[in-house]
Amino acid sequence: MSRIRDFFTKKIRNRYRLIIRNDQNLEERISVVLTPLNLLLILSSLMVLFATAIILLLPMTPLRSLLPGGQNVDGRNLYKLQERLDSLEDHLEIQQKRNEELLKILKEENQSEETSMVEQPRTVQYASLFPLNFFRYSKESGSSEKKEVPQKPTSKATSPPAHYIFFTPLKGLVTDTFNMRTGHTAVDVVSYSNAAVKSTLDGTVILSSWTPETGHVMVIQHRDNFISVYKHNSTLYKGQGDRVQAGEVIALVGNSGELTTGPHLHFELWYNGRAVNPTDFMSF
Repeated sequence: MSRIRDFFTKKIRNRYRLIIRNDQNLEERISVVLTPLNLLLILSSLMVLFATAIILLLPMTPLRSLLPGGQNVDGRNLYKLQERLDSLEDHLEIQQKRNEELLKILKEENQSEETSMVEQPRTVQYASLFPLNFFRYSKESGSSEKKEVPQKPTSKATSPPAHYIFFTPLKGLVTDTFNMRTGHTAVDVVSYSNAAVKSTLDGTVILSSWTPETGHVMVIQHRDNFISVYKHNSTLYKGQGDRVQAGEVIALVGNSGELTTGPHLHFELWYNGRAVNPTDFMSF
């Protein structure tokens, strides 16, 4: 063992000279004497310095999250997380209230129309669910069949509560006005294709569907027995049971359905079960 130790001790202490010369004239530029022991010490020192620099600089980089304790949440992050939690709780509460309101509406309507809905086909079931004729109107149907003209609304039906402010669903050119004699219980507003259609009041969507005559149609139930109807849309952004706010975009103007000649909105407003003239409450 002593001979082996002496052999390695002698080897690591051997001196070697590292000379760097000019390639053109062989002039000596650098001359360094090295031993295996010195070389090992130099490499070890460099590795220690390199590791120390990495440890000191790593907390200043995004990689600090990989270090133990690098994922500590500061006060600002805690505040943001609390805000997100409060927002989710508010959203859940609104969703629960929306579901309760929708269940009340469906329960009241189903109790009054339960018998007729069992015997009628699906299209008639939709019509019987509401006391209004949302799906057909004699003006656009072009039928020569004699239809019953709706009775003229009473003053009570055309006088909404004073605190209501109606939001105009679409700004454009009125091409056909409200006319009870011809049975056109709506206002037709022409605008460019895919213009935004907005809800006239806060309410709940009770119908978001498609029919061959009126295309994509949406019906919204508002407070105090107000109902608004939007027909011939190209796209519907809200589904049945969704809660909407006044002025919120609910659809896009389109040309859907058989009873249309171009992009426009067929807008109806009903109060206490009777059609009223929308231009009495808003300007287009």
